[in-house]
Amino acid sequence: MRRTSAACWLATLCVAGSAWAGGNPMMIGKVVPPYPEGFRSNTGSCVGVGTGIDQLCARSIATLDDDEDRTVQLLAAQFVDRVGDQPRWRITDSVPYPALRRDELVAIATCQRNGVDDTGVVAIIDTGADGASGLEMLPAVRWAMRLDRGTGKFLRVTPSSVRCYNEGLSE
Repeated sequence: MRRTSAACWLATLCVAGSAWAGGNPMMIGKVVPPYPEGFRSNTGSCVGVGTGIDQLCARSIATLDDDEDRTVQLLAAQFVDRVGDQPRWRITDSVPYPALRRDELVAIATCQRNGVDDTGVVAIIDTGADGASGLEMLPAVRWAMRLDRGTGKFLRVTPSSVRCYNEGLSE
């Protein structure tokens, strides 16, 4: 009897753990919206897979934000359909939102990789670096990812190969 209870408790824990990781929902395979209770997406960007009208927003990168407006995950998604004017997406991958230091931001879809614009790149930039306010582009620091358009998975990218537009540029 005691062994059965322990096995049931462990099975419940494993199932719950597969649905929630670190207090955040496991989203891969889910179609959103709707998002799990207590979560929403505040920011996202299309990632084109070609130049045709149906390819311009075939994939996307979006944030998963909690009730306190903290971004907890970055989501990769593939367009599924529309309900009214609301697009719906199947989540193909997710990564934890990186911990940021003072003056750091995450740039989504405004970066270049090896000197070529790539809307599938997400990177940490340091807006507080010396002279940053006058630079058109800022180098990625510590962390960068790229959405593989074929697989829908995030891949690590060497930060030194990435730079992002400085959206706070003072002219």
